[in-house]
Amino acid sequence: MKVKKNCLVRVQYRVSDEQGNEIDRSDPEYPLEFVCGRGDVITGLERGLIGLEPGATKTIVIPPEDAYGAHQAELVKPLPRAGFPAELELSVGQRFSYRGEKGAELMYQVREIRPDHILADFNHPLAGKSLRYEVTVLDVTDDFVDGKI
Repeated sequence: MKVKKNCLVRVQYRVSDEQGNEIDRSDPEYPLEFVCGRGDVITGLERGLIGLEPGATKTIVIPPEDAYGAHQAELVKPLPRAGFPAELELSVGQRFSYRGEKGAELMYQVREIRPDHILADFNHPLAGKSLRYEVTVLDVTDDFVDGKI
């Protein structure tokens, strides 16, 4: 069976950035499993897998717009240093999360530390980056209970 919308797909993958630095890879014991077309994985990966059969191996290069979007400068904002505990040692690259007004968990990364504020980047860490997926399709099926995994 070929990968198509509404089928359960299991893949092994390795993803790297444009310079070839590994970002992530699936565990051989626990392949990535998702239902194609539900938006469980980035659009570019789903599109790149359509039509492949079990055993197929493919390299898929995904531009930012089909991955985590463009980096948006307006999502880099100053936060007052006074909003952090005085004893907290901040460092560039640290990630923090908090609950937004509507209850959603929001994340940001510290980009710069100044005496009175920090610059917080609310973009996804992979925003603005092209991604290179090396994938092997392990299994494709439409035989799963009530369309759920």
